[in-house]
Amino acid sequence: MSTSRLLPHSRWITAGLLLSALALSARSAEPPVTEGKTIELPTMTVQEAADLPKLESWRYTRIPGFEVLSNGSDKPVKNLLADFQKFQQAVKLLWPTPVRPLAASSLILCGADSKFDEFAGRSTGKTEGLIPSLFIRNREQIAIVVDLQTQQISISDPTALINSGSASAEYQVDHYRQLYREYIHFLLSQSEVRPAAWLEEGLAQIIMDIDLTDKTLIYGKIDSHRGEATGGSPLEADENDATVADATVGEQPFNVVLQHRPFIPFDQFLAITHESPEAQSPLGNNLFAKQAYAFVHFCLFGEDLRHKEALITFVGRLSREPLSEALFKDCFKVGYAGMAKQLRAYLRYTKHKYQQYDLKSTDRVTAASIELAEADATQVGLIKGDALRLAGQNGKALTEYRMAYRRGSRDPAVLSGLAAVDNDVDSARKWLDAAIKSGTNRPSAYVAQAKMRLADFKSDPGPDGKLTTVQVSSILTPLFKARSFPPPLPETYETIAETWALSTVPPKPEHLGVLDEGARRFPRNSALILKASELNQLAGASANARALAQLGLRFTTDTAIRARFEQVIAANPPPAK
Repeated sequence: MSTSRLLPHSRWITAGLLLSALALSARSAEPPVTEGKTIELPTMTVQEAADLPKLESWRYTRIPGFEVLSNGSDKPVKNLLADFQKFQQAVKLLWPTPVRPLAASSLILCGADSKFDEFAGRSTGKTEGLIPSLFIRNREQIAIVVDLQTQQISISDPTALINSGSASAEYQVDHYRQLYREYIHFLLSQSEVRPAAWLEEGLAQIIMDIDLTDKTLIYGKIDSHRGEATGGSPLEADENDATVADATVGEQPFNVVLQHRPFIPFDQFLAITHESPEAQSPLGNNLFAKQAYAFVHFCLFGEDLRHKEALITFVGRLSREPLSEALFKDCFKVGYAGMAKQLRAYLRYTKHKYQQYDLKSTDRVTAASIELAEADATQVGLIKGDALRLAGQNGKALTEYRMAYRRGSRDPAVLSGLAAVDNDVDSARKWLDAAIKSGTNRPSAYVAQAKMRLADFKSDPGPDGKLTTVQVSSILTPLFKARSFPPPLPETYETIAETWALSTVPPKPEHLGVLDEGARRFPRNSALILKASELNQLAGASANARALAQLGLRFTTDTAIRARFEQVIAANPPPAK
């Protein structure tokens, strides 16, 4: 083979520094799915079937991109949903890349009976120190859960707050902003590599503060603020400052909040992770959140945009290089101390260029156009079960799925959920087979079936210790079916590669085209890229083996894997000119 089949990999693009997804051309050919034998579902005992509790009262509707459950009052919920759809439409102007479809996306609005506590993993209505919203996901689906019942929360971590002069503060919850925040996290999560915590929070804060009317959208505008002499040093807290003395915390612009507050040192600030307390509790004028807002805003909108390209370069390099001041200086041409000095000056006079868009006159979403109906057993059990499973509460999720099943639901997604959380292997296998026979659209179900078959066949291989052609076909059939449902999963391609590697009949180059597809979709999955390059080498596809190995070297930092990529490149030199 003289040319490589591999297409260019995905990359960062600039449009307000928002992330782009790679456009893919999926292959249409799929092997047939066999009907198989009749599925026998796990039996429910008489004790389980008796005395079903009353179905919880939830309201249900659909809005673009989301199934919605709510147990709040209809009128405020409709107002919130109408505003949210308006916000979604506005964000499309700033987010030019289409949102990749998922198997399921749900929005749960908890307005009564402390239902939010179930998803947050707490047993009472206590809200101290906790964010009143959740964004939870895996590669296949997402759920946003918002606590509409809580109006104020108590923030008691003085190390994370701007108003560190007091032991605690009350924060007035803005449910609209909380929903905006979680939607931005959803959009950012579409990237294969999650953005750094400071970048994610900075972008979220900027977009949450867009000024939106029926006619215009203003993005990045912030009131300029000239520092006034208050008798305090710019690096020392003034106890008379309103941000310290006020008992109730409200959101304020970064240039007001940070005016007389020391920055987190940049080496510490940039190293804060998503799991850090500062990043997980960004409410109440949290120091990390406001510094992230200030830094990202400064780079994107400030000082005649002179740091915009530097920020894009810095973020791109961080995806494949470790954080260091040398890297920072190479991108911004200034070190940490120099950037802190520039940012301090930006707070005193926030000179910036914002963006304004004129909106076209279209049909407006209104609260009156939203219809809420009583949710049925499938809608309650599936949406709640999925969200609880995403939150890592498999026991509660199993209860929700089982209750839906006992009430008569045979929805393929409910069966897939049961298979995912049932600890009994035999029962899980039956749920899984039933879900697939019913035509579930969850690609993870097909991958799980293939993995079960692969494990079975590994214990009973062919005469040469490898998989027979019949076994290979049985494993690949559900995997190729998984490719027909969004979203693409790396496990699909990883299991295909493992199966071909164990096959008694080596794959031909044309069989390996599906691994090129996996490489385009997951260019940073070093294990997948390595297996694909080595399989291409064994199949005699030298050019593609070399191209895959070169792609793998761009992103992996693992010494052993890099050595194997280099071996493939050395064994597959380009043809002589």
